[in-house]
Amino acid sequence: MSTARGGLLAIQTKKAETNIGLAKHVGQYVRDTYADRGEACVTNAIADLEEVERLRGEILANSNTDAKQAEQLTKYFGILSAMELRFPISKDSSHINSLSFVWWDAFKASKKEKQQNVNFEKCSMLFNLAALHSQCAIDQDRSSSEGLKVACKKFQEAAGVFAYMKEHVSMRTDAPHPLDISPDAAKMLEQLMLAQAQECVYEKAMNEGKSEGVSARLGKQCFLFYTEVVSIINGSPLSSYMDKSWTNHLKSKCLYFDAETQMLMAEAERKKDESQIGSRIARLRHADLKAKECEKIAKNANKFIAEASKNLSQQVAAKLTKAVKDNETVYLERVPPYEQVAAISEAAMVKSVQPQNLNKTSVEVFEGLVPDSSAKVVSKYTELVDDLIKGEKRKLAKATDEARAKLKELELPDLLLAMEPREGRLLETILAEQLREKIAEVNSYGGVKHCYELAQELQGLRNVGTQMLNSAEQELEQEAAEDQNEREAYKEKWVIPASATLTTVLAESIAEFRQKIQMARESDRNTLQQLEQPENPILLLETERLLECTPYLQKPMVSVGVADADTVVSELKKALLAVEKCSAERFELEGKLNDMKFKDNILPQLMSSSDSEENIFKEQLSKYKPLQDAVAASLASQEPLLKALGDRHAEFVSVFGIPEWRGGGGAFSAP
Repeated sequence: MSTARGGLLAIQTKKAETNIGLAKHVGQYVRDTYADRGEACVTNAIADLEEVERLRGEILANSNTDAKQAEQLTKYFGILSAMELRFPISKDSSHINSLSFVWWDAFKASKKEKQQNVNFEKCSMLFNLAALHSQCAIDQDRSSSEGLKVACKKFQEAAGVFAYMKEHVSMRTDAPHPLDISPDAAKMLEQLMLAQAQECVYEKAMNEGKSEGVSARLGKQCFLFYTEVVSIINGSPLSSYMDKSWTNHLKSKCLYFDAETQMLMAEAERKKDESQIGSRIARLRHADLKAKECEKIAKNANKFIAEASKNLSQQVAAKLTKAVKDNETVYLERVPPYEQVAAISEAAMVKSVQPQNLNKTSVEVFEGLVPDSSAKVVSKYTELVDDLIKGEKRKLAKATDEARAKLKELELPDLLLAMEPREGRLLETILAEQLREKIAEVNSYGGVKHCYELAQELQGLRNVGTQMLNSAEQELEQEAAEDQNEREAYKEKWVIPASATLTTVLAESIAEFRQKIQMARESDRNTLQQLEQPENPILLLETERLLECTPYLQKPMVSVGVADADTVVSELKKALLAVEKCSAERFELEGKLNDMKFKDNILPQLMSSSDSEENIFKEQLSKYKPLQDAVAASLASQEPLLKALGDRHAEFVSVFGIPEWRGGGGAFSAP
């Protein structure tokens, strides 16, 4: 079965200060700025602000039903979008700088953040809307199919809100962006909600008795989703921000679904063809490794996943023991490496679902302050900016891909790492990934010592097999003798076919099994002879011994190239550093483009300028010109840098004799 029913995560809502004087501070701006629109317009706008403040207080009190709370959060978000178009709230002296939104961190309860930015308020409300959907999902009775369907729907809606937050609001908060509502956090939480939605589909399939093959494909997608969550955390500032219990829970989920999907697929293959046992054992061995690792990590996660991982580990171990015994006594099939086993194809059944009306600006408030035409102009300008930014980012991405391809072609920085003796990364440089994984797998079962133990165990198993064959053969001979005695006693009255005729197939099977055991004995004898050799290659499975024997790059005793070895290495490192610096500059440029886009607000200019729409657009877009020029300069600088890197690399290959060095390490890559 899947993880225990409680093994899913709900997101806690953020807390905020309620009395921030929203109507007071924005109301004063309305009186000062929109007095020329007439007293009635100003009075209606202030009344709207008081109603907005009341709505905000009701939302923060959180005293409504879940459905009503979600409705009010969505409504308030639309009102905030309307306010953003009309009331500039920021630190700028010409804006509403007396109003601050104060929120506590969702994951660090004692940490408080304050910003004079309506997008901070919008982002926090979106976070709470997504958290509310996740809590609704957790509250469902997931022991029933209907409960799982509702939970799955709610998790997908939570994912949709986090996706919207990431794409449209997170980057528009003031820097440094609060981590709990940062783009990285929004992306991570979106993937987590999708993982849990997929897990609901998986649990439903298991509960309804779907085939092991179908369940394995659904579980494989759970594994991929959880793996993506862990990857986002590890590759961002979230790695030092998230509580360890979270990361342990997520890593446990990855390992759990990796193990359980392999176990399910092994069972599906058994039902299809019991004789094809080799691939089943390979899957179960991989599942056994992952289940044991999951059991270890889950102890520091929570009791639900810990209990589930323990049960799974026991299940896998039992199935593996039986499969190995069946193979060694009956089938005698070769067990392929796990890498050669057919991969399980995933089946994604969920996606982010954005709740209705989330992207609609409220038209029920502040109607007299901004004409509809202004909103349409803002939308048109936003599209122009989006096209400009996308074009520049495509150029940067293409240059980055070219640089990565060149580094891969030149095997950098791996060749430089290979110069460090007894450095663990040397194995990653010279050994193929599949070989490294095989070595790790052997060591997980006890390493070299286990190889000797297996050799002794095989001897015992062969003896048992031989005894079983001898016993069966004796029974056939005894039956044949009894048949002959009866035939002589009754002569023509004994009409039963001769025993030898009836047992021909059994006798042939015994002979065939004897031949297989003899072949296995010869094979094992050769293996034992190799194990007993003083220069036994099996000893290389020990990491320290392998590092001692692994050839690393050394300076030649006599330089045969255009320069001495130290100079060649120094120049190659400088060229590589220049390329990496250029790549870092592109990354920085992309960040600046994003920042400028999200901070770009044309509304004040539209409302204060009497110039034409075309001229306003031209003037506003011109502020992107310096960044466009910087992008062009960065692209132009890369080509000579890559050429210089190639030249330095050629000198390095020549002076250090890379082909000869690689030939010396070829034995380590042999299958």
